Amino acid sequence: MANQYSPADKVPNTKCWILILGWTVVIVTSCPPDTKCKRYILDASKNLRVACSGGLHGKFLTGVRRQVRELTLCHWPNSSFDPQIIQFRFPELRNLTLRDSDVSQLKEFGGELKELQELNVSGLRLDSVVDSTFSRLKKLRVLDLRGNNLKQLGHSVLASPPALREVFLSGNPWDCSNDLMWLVDEGRNESMARRVVDRDKMICNNETYPKKPVLPIMGMLKTLQAECPTVPPANCTCHMDYVAPDPDGVTLRPVTTINCSYRGLVSLPERLPSVTTTLLVKGNQISSLKPLVSNPHYRDVLDVFLDDNQIHSIESLEGADWLLNFRVLSLRNNQLTQVLTYALDNALQRNRNAAIVYLGNNPWICDCLFTPTFQDFIIKYRKLVKDIDDVRCASVHGDENSLTQIQALSRSTVCREPSEYLIQPLDLLNGILASLIVLVVGKLIYDYWSFKKTGKLPWLVAKMP
Repeated sequence: MANQYSPADKVPNTKCWILILGWTVVIVTSCPPDTKCKRYILDASKNLRVACSGGLHGKFLTGVRRQVRELTLCHWPNSSFDPQIIQFRFPELRNLTLRDSDVSQLKEFGGELKELQELNVSGLRLDSVVDSTFSRLKKLRVLDLRGNNLKQLGHSVLASPPALREVFLSGNPWDCSNDLMWLVDEGRNESMARRVVDRDKMICNNETYPKKPVLPIMGMLKTLQAECPTVPPANCTCHMDYVAPDPDGVTLRPVTTINCSYRGLVSLPERLPSVTTTLLVKGNQISSLKPLVSNPHYRDVLDVFLDDNQIHSIESLEGADWLLNFRVLSLRNNQLTQVLTYALDNALQRNRNAAIVYLGNNPWICDCLFTPTFQDFIIKYRKLVKDIDDVRCASVHGDENSLTQIQALSRSTVCREPSEYLIQPLDLLNGILASLIVLVVGKLIYDYWSFKKTGKLPWLVAKMP
């Protein structure tokens, strides 16, 4: 435990405040109002507490002051603070505070401050701290870095001081990148994370997770990183886009994108992170959508982009629960020729999440059996089918409907036989029957004429009994 102080330690006329930080009681001495140093006697041994404003002054600029145990520096005149200025002059220093200053750079502490136990550099403008900054402070137990401009902090910064027990990091604009993952590490960095007394008060300050607590964000990123399908053949990348409050208003829900596009996949990934929101699998050779129906990893996936694959049918989705909950389904540039419009229609009527459907650039069949109902479907859901202008008939040489927008087709252009078939089977049969009737009538007329002229009956009638 760090040094403890009681009101009895305070000397009359000493201006100071007592701050309780966890189990540590830190005396914060007020700064002199002008550019000078003031000293206060701490105990009967005449050990001193010194407070200087605007730098070191007077006798504290020269010689060695072994009686100084606590030093407070305010309104430091430079943007950089080099500990060499003090470490030779105050070799017995236990407590060092640097505050109310525009210091943005803190140089490495040497090993001369062998007795330093508490270091308070809060309320400055520090934007980075290198790994070796505190590594030579062998007795450092308390480190206060609150209220600076720190965005990242590697675990090695806190791992090097061997006696370090308490660290304060709140009040910094953390960017919540992977550099802070050690705060939720359950392995070798767990004890280091526990040294951060106020880690539950650390707040993210980037565009992705503004004003969100660091610990839950790091926990979500850790889970996403562990579950991301990075092993071949998937080789996917995973990114947490932002976090949103759950309906309960208390917990946070991650919104994530898993990118498996252009990876040469022949099927959808078998496993996905449990927090997957959007799945990108563009530019592969995927032909089956069955995992959307049967694989529990896809149950909560809202957006699926399957552009530029080899999908010929989506019949496997008929009756699937996933169709009742999806938000975005993109099937552009596949091999779809027709779909079960009644199944899609039924699902979209029940799906309150559906926002976007892409069906363009597929070789759709345009005939009297499929097209009328499909046309009604895309026109009915034209607010959902965002690429309705790209939903066209397949490219067929000699077909007048080739590459025509399906929404603009008239029924008469699809509900008739193709023009190249001029004589159809039924017409041919009618022609044959008409020819036979003409032949029979002609034969009857001929036989009548022959009987009148010769008196002989037709050969067939003459042979009849």
